Formats: sequence, C-alpha cells, structure tokens
Amino acid sequence: MLHLQVTSFLMPIKSFSIRCLPLILAYLLFSCHSKNYVAIPKDIISPDSMVVILAEAHIIQASALQGYSQNSKDTTIDMAYQTMWKKHHITDSTYTQSLRFYCNNARLLDSIYEKVLTNLNQQKIELMGAKHAPGK
Repeated sequence: MLHLQVTSFLMPIKSFSIRCLPLILAYLLFSCHSKNYVAIPKDIISPDSMVVILAEAHIIQASALQGYSQNSKDTTIDMAYQTMWKKHHITDSTYTQSLRFYCNNARLLDSIYEKVLTNLNQQKIELMGAKHAPGK
C-alpha cells in the first residue's frame, strides 16, 4: 500500500520534471552565457585596439628598464606615451579608464593579454629573424 502511495505521489513530479527539463536547460545555458558576456561601454577602448596599445606600452616600459632612458620618470618615456596616445587617437585618461575597466573584468583582461603576448612574441621573431623562431 505504501509503495502505491509513493509511486502515485512521484508520477506528477516525474512528468513535471520531464516537461520542465528543456526550460531549465535553456535557462542554465543563457545564464552561463550572460556571465561570460561583458558589454563594453562606448568610451572604453576596444579589446583589439587595447592589445596593440598594451603591447606598445610594454615595449616603452621595457626600453626604459633596459636603460634606453635615464630613469622611469624621464621625459622621453612621457613623450613616447604621448606619441602612442596621439597615434591611436586616445588620451591618457581614456587609456587609464580602459585599463581599469579591463582590470575589473578578469576574463577580458586575460583574453587581451594572451593576444598581447602573441603580438610581442611575433615582434620578437620578426626582429630576430626566422632562424631564431621557435621550432627552427
């Protein structure tokens, strides 16, 4: 008798879960997608442009660290940054604001820096020549 009562109790739950399963799966898929998607405000530098700008910024910093300027506060570094910002039609504040935005969105920043590293490695290969390329 108890078995019959439990079975009759579970039948509506089973049919309900079968009918709702596609809705639950759709909800989970869309909710996962929305967590990965970050809308980039129009006043923020695009990820592709940020890759190029960050690669150039790292080259400027590396040049300073290698002694191509007297110290990190040297005006040549400031001039190099000013030239870079002018080249990309941005300002210091736009760069800083964009960098803060990407730092607050770790997945985007990670994606950008993967491309920055690829960009810098490619530049290194081009400067050193094909004979120094990995795998050669």
